[in-house]
Formats: sequence, structure tokens, C-alpha cells
Amino acid sequence: MSRPLARETLKQFRIIIGAVRHHFRALESACGVSGAQVWILAALAENPGITVSRLSEDLSVHISTASNMLDKLAKAGLVERRRGEADRRVVNLHLTETGQAALNRAPRPLTGLVPDALDKMSDTALARLHEDLALLIRQMNQVDLDAAEKPLSTLVV
Repeated sequence: MSRPLARETLKQFRIIIGAVRHHFRALESACGVSGAQVWILAALAENPGITVSRLSEDLSVHISTASNMLDKLAKAGLVERRRGEADRRVVNLHLTETGQAALNRAPRPLTGLVPDALDKMSDTALARLHEDLALLIRQMNQVDLDAAEKPLSTLVV
């Protein structure tokens, strides 16, 4: 890499990845669960009774990924699934008291550093970043497109 701007841009990626790793480690240390699991707990606290399909949409992850993480959280006693009153086929998700306690111990932002930072960006800056990252992805030879459906914490930790 001979271009100074390319080297500086690479350093920016390293800073972002390092900050994300540090945040996820702090979350796990404080709560005993992964960053992706904290993100789920936060979504359930914000939307009690949400369904798995809606949760996966809100978190931008594949439904099977959300379901697998929910299984772990349920086994740990942090989340419970309740059948719908009107329609017993519908399963609604709720935090348990233990889940809320874990969430209360979590350092902020609960959604993770990158989603929080993206949310704070203007539409213009976000559109520009989106286009530029799409160009970067096109320049790369080996790209795992399935990674787009996975929580960031599972990719960088």
C-alpha cells in the first residue's frame, strides 16, 4: 500500500474495529453475555412482547440467527417466550427480571458503537458512507455476503 491516504483510511478501520472489540468485551464483562445478546435484551426492553420475526427485522439479522441467540438467552433465564393470548401460534418475547438486571449493568450504547454512531449521522453523510462502502466491497475479491445478516459482535470478537 503506497498511497498515504489508503494507509490512513486503513488506520481508521483499525480504530473502529478496536473500539468495537473493546466495547463488546466490556459488555460481556459487565453482563456475562455477548454484545449481540445485549442488543437483543435492549430490543426486548424497548419492545416487550415483540415477535422473533419482528426482532430479526429490527436488528437486521437473519431470523435463524435471532432464534439461535434467543435460545441461549432463554436457557440462561434472561428471556422468556410467551404464547399469544388471542392467537396461540404467536410467540411473544419478554425480558425476565434477570435479563433486565443484566441489561442494567451494560455499558452504553446498548445497540453497539457502530449502530449508535450510524444512527447519529445525517442522512447525507450516511448515504455518502453507504455508497463509498459499497464501492470498497466491490473492490474486494473475497466477500462473505452472508456476513451482512450476522451481528457485528460475532464477526469481530
